[in-house]
Amino acid sequence: MKLVKDNASEKNVGLLGKGVEVNGDIIFADQLQVEGKVTGRMISENGTLIIGETGRVDAQVEVNVCVIHGVVNGNVNARSRVEIHKASRVSGDLATSVLVIEEGAVLNGAVGMNQADISLPKEIRYQDSDEKIKAKGA
Repeated sequence: MKLVKDNASEKNVGLLGKGVEVNGDIIFADQLQVEGKVTGRMISENGTLIIGETGRVDAQVEVNVCVIHGVVNGNVNARSRVEIHKASRVSGDLATSVLVIEEGAVLNGAVGMNQADISLPKEIRYQDSDEKIKAKGA
């Protein structure tokens, strides 16, 4: 894995190049780009995972942002955003606050929107598991 210092943003950027295969858990901080193959789990509390056109991820993914240009087989939980670009293939369930899918992308799985991250006015509150909305003062 190559770590490159991005002088403009001072972030650590990791790259798993084409031809590299990793089996196991990968934990990263800022940004990781995968052009090779990963099998296992990929975890980053605040990081961005970019799966390149030649990238293949057979893993459970738990990140802040996930940008997919290649192939993903496994569930993706992204706190902020998932982007699935054209010519991508995703097989697995997605959980995120924002989902962007370009025309030509393939998604096979369920999609759940994280309600905890959606900004609601303070007057609106969720009650019980039925997610009933009650306006304040009503």
